[in-house]
Amino acid sequence: MITIGQSDLASAMKLSEQNTRTKIALSIASSELSSGIKSNLVEATGGDLGKLFAVDRTISQLVSEADAIQLAAGKSALAQTALGSIHENLVDFGPQLLSAVERGDAQSSRHIASDARHALGAVVTSLNVRYGRHSIFAGAALDQQTVAPAEVIINDITAIVASAANSTAALVAIDDYFYSPAGGFETNVYLGAAQDGPPLRDTSGEIIEYAQKADSIEIRNAMRALTIAVVASDESNFLNTPDQVALLREAGVAAIAATDGITTLRETLGFAEGRIENAEARNRSMSGVFELERSSMISIDPYETATKFEALQVQLQTIYTITARLSGLSLTNYLR
Repeated sequence: MITIGQSDLASAMKLSEQNTRTKIALSIASSELSSGIKSNLVEATGGDLGKLFAVDRTISQLVSEADAIQLAAGKSALAQTALGSIHENLVDFGPQLLSAVERGDAQSSRHIASDARHALGAVVTSLNVRYGRHSIFAGAALDQQTVAPAEVIINDITAIVASAANSTAALVAIDDYFYSPAGGFETNVYLGAAQDGPPLRDTSGEIIEYAQKADSIEIRNAMRALTIAVVASDESNFLNTPDQVALLREAGVAAIAATDGITTLRETLGFAEGRIENAEARNRSMSGVFELERSSMISIDPYETATKFEALQVQLQTIYTITARLSGLSLTNYLR
């Protein structure tokens, strides 16, 4: 560091420069140790930052895709749970009601049918479920309530049945209510959008349709069956008449068919959930590949950097020692 023939001032200046360079190198080594990333990215990439930027862009896209996949997985799982609840409210109800009707047990028929009011309320609650701020069954109207309260449907169908001449006329009017484009279900009950909810699009371009809507034929069938049972058990005009029996029989048969329809919906949704899981696995795999590539480009060798850091500390300590000794030199000390 100090050569023979140099003045004290020259030696001090050279030590100061070395001190500054060593401090900078030590600071860089310390930063690299704490971050695990090389400080000079241009040097790390061989002067080609474009490749690093491309990798970073892909990683960012994969992070966004992972968020979308998580949202789709959460919404589809909640929809599956809701459909499971609807299925549970139908699976025993239909066979029990139809059995009581066919064996001529009017009291049991009306008693079983009266439970449909609670079941219809549970179905409405399931259809109005939200994942965060997103309505699950409202289609593209993510911020919208999905269906009106159960009492709205019951009141509408009660009025239809009360004005009908017989059960045949009542069922025709009920079908018009649930299935006609201008029927009461469309105008009074379903509050969501006609358009489907947004699908999941992954980075490969695959589109996964998983969203369910409460205006599907399967869900209309379920609500129709339960509503007919409620009204038939309450309607005084049809009490203990063949018309009441006909309505209760239709409610039982319709509930059994609706159960199969909800099962089909759940199977379709389950297939979509499988594709979402596959997309999640691909996303994790690709993310790992690109993170590894990025790491290989810019990550430090911890052992090498730690060794360099320790060497720089020793070097800086040596400079401090020499500087201290040089600053203690004087003519008096020299003559001694």
